[in-house]
Amino acid sequence: MAGDITVSERILYHLSNYVKHEDKYESPFDVTQDGISQACAISRAHAAIELKKLKAAGIVDERLAHVRRGKTRRKVYFLTFAGKSKAADVLQYIKNNGIVPEVDVSKITPELPQKTKGAKRSTPLPSIKIFYGRDRELSSIKDSLSSGRSKILSIRGIAGIGKTTLAAKACSELSGQRIFWYTVRPWDSSKSLADALGKFFMDNGARKLSAFLSSGKSELSELSYLLNEELSENGYLFVFDDVDLASGLSEFLKMFRHSSGNAKMMVVSESQPTFYEPSDVVAKKEVLEMELEGLDKQAALELLRSRGIEGSVAEELARVTNGHPLSLEMVTEPGQIEAKYQVSRFFEDKFYSGLGDSEKALLQLSSVFQKPFPTDAIPKELRQTRKGSMLREVMPGKFEIHSSLRGSVYELLTKEERIKWHSSAADYYLRCGDHQERLYHLIRANRLLEAEMTMARLGEELLSVGNIKRLWAVLSDFVPTKPKYAQAVSLLKARTASLVGEYDTALSLLEKNASNGDGAVRADALIEMGRIKSKRGELKIALKLFSEALEQAGSSPALRARALRGLGVVENKIGDYSKAQELLERSAVDSMSAMDSKGMLLAHMELGNVFIGRGMYDKAIDHFSKCAAGFGPVELANVYINMGIACAYLNRTQEARLNLENAVRLADETGQPRTKAYALTSLAEVEIRSGSIDSAKELCFSALAILTEIDDKLAVSAAYANLGLAERVLRNYAVSEEYLLESISALDGIEVPRSLGLRKMEYGLLLKESGQRERSLEVLEDSRNLLASIHADELVARIDSELLDLRQ
Repeated sequence: MAGDITVSERILYHLSNYVKHEDKYESPFDVTQDGISQACAISRAHAAIELKKLKAAGIVDERLAHVRRGKTRRKVYFLTFAGKSKAADVLQYIKNNGIVPEVDVSKITPELPQKTKGAKRSTPLPSIKIFYGRDRELSSIKDSLSSGRSKILSIRGIAGIGKTTLAAKACSELSGQRIFWYTVRPWDSSKSLADALGKFFMDNGARKLSAFLSSGKSELSELSYLLNEELSENGYLFVFDDVDLASGLSEFLKMFRHSSGNAKMMVVSESQPTFYEPSDVVAKKEVLEMELEGLDKQAALELLRSRGIEGSVAEELARVTNGHPLSLEMVTEPGQIEAKYQVSRFFEDKFYSGLGDSEKALLQLSSVFQKPFPTDAIPKELRQTRKGSMLREVMPGKFEIHSSLRGSVYELLTKEERIKWHSSAADYYLRCGDHQERLYHLIRANRLLEAEMTMARLGEELLSVGNIKRLWAVLSDFVPTKPKYAQAVSLLKARTASLVGEYDTALSLLEKNASNGDGAVRADALIEMGRIKSKRGELKIALKLFSEALEQAGSSPALRARALRGLGVVENKIGDYSKAQELLERSAVDSMSAMDSKGMLLAHMELGNVFIGRGMYDKAIDHFSKCAAGFGPVELANVYINMGIACAYLNRTQEARLNLENAVRLADETGQPRTKAYALTSLAEVEIRSGSIDSAKELCFSALAILTEIDDKLAVSAAYANLGLAERVLRNYAVSEEYLLESISALDGIEVPRSLGLRKMEYGLLLKESGQRERSLEVLEDSRNLLASIHADELVARIDSELLDLRQ
């Protein structure tokens, strides 16, 4: 019988055939994520999730290796000692039970490099000694060259960032193109370029055009006519490397741009080329600009590994250089201090030492900013220096230093210079009201009293706007020193940690506050602890914590409101909607008494969730709509999720999808991984209902990739349940059963009768549909008992109907 082993067991079965390759220099494609997914008939995203779990359990080993016929090293997977033992058990189980493992290596189709179809070139492309990463950039170049949107692709970046290498790599992978590559030199003239073009066109059979170019005639109008005639058909690409070096070519290139028919142009430069205008980029969209950054971390580490540099030294070099390829290639010393010194000297000699004092000061200031800044952030005495400096305008009126320069310039700053420029940035952000950025610069400027005052007084605002992940990066290592603000700072740290999923860290901070603080401080800590326990599904503990907080709140309506809101949320999860509604309405009244408008809105948002549970979806949407206008972007992400869920129940699919997509976007922008995972899971449910099964599965895998880093069993259960429902729609009953069982087991150890009852109901309905009536009867009865215990009458009635049908 097929399908009696899990996906992870299928992977073990597959990898058991490749033990002999584990010590070889070259690995087969079959042990890459793509090969494993193809052999086991699962998506690549699903394979990645399963392999991550197996790696965490010490069952498989992940490493980078050369793959047969591949151009770059890739992640490959082999069984560990424990994995081999487990795989042997799986093999024996398959043999004993006559199971078909559903693993077929014949389905594996390695990605072979494409061969170019005899494209003629004026000169060979620049040789590529090594190439790592840049998959996203290569894809963007390919899309740009294959689309009809832009005539010119302009690749820009600082010296040594890998512009020429990237362009050459992209050209080497093109097929069916006649590629003209010309490296511009400072002394080049129109004649030297015309001679090179003449030879190129001669090689491609355009004799008339070649003869004119080689004749020395200078009439650009006649040349323009001949070019348009020859290049009216597509299939040509003209690459001009270092195009900014020779200003004398500007007029020729302007003519060439407008006279090259359907041909594409690619230009490579450090600075803005002069033969096109900014309006060609923004308004006319005839030019697509690509500002090249450093290599991503993995590619930078691969480059260093190829040179024998690994471990903490490689990690630090990748960080300091932001993946600047040439600086990484210049490193010859294996020690961390020596290697960093070499990198520092390279940047200083290449970019820094020849600058004047004001230019250096402007770069120093720019290196402390985390995001683009306007001219207003630059001291008046340095504003004129910006023109012609190494700052780049990344959006109208906003500037930044190149990321590969930022780290190195910052490393060159003395302690006094860092304090000076961070102070300047902190003062700018005070003027413009960006408290999260100001807090970062206050801490870096050692203005710690102001930092603690900001945290104590503006905690709510810091949590409502900006990016929570970035806020946690600022707060995680901060230790308060002023007793007056210590507890408020600790509470802010705990709330921030909770929002990014660092629950254990948050609980540790809160437990200290609860044991050391007075009534109000203790109540605050207990409320936040209750919220974390509620998120984890530990509902009995959460109820106890919120109840204790309510006692500690005393006569404070604001604290009472928060404790009551927590109790209401838990009762809603349990399924006691009447009690939940009563508690949340009391919370809203107390919030009003405390003149806490945000607390009142939060109570009404949770009331909306109660109405969803009761099936009153229009009323829920009404509550959410009223809340939305009063929230900042952090809370608004949750409003969008709730709106999407309610709209989905009303079969308003497009509205549901739009709300949930907005939730995903906002959660990304505000750095809330848990919220993003919930939004992705809810969006998957909408896609299942609309029949977009593949899209739904990918959304679930994306959610699970986030949730493997966060301890949220309820969310994990929901994601696996949706995967099960998706496979059920496809009638892949064995796979569906595996996912639904995973969704049930995810709830082990937590008391969530409604969620567990729903999961078991979904599993029971699958068993019924797949013809397993006796098992279905047993599971549905179990589900009914759970849901009846919380008076979920509507769901109980549905199960009763299914049970009646099964018993007939």
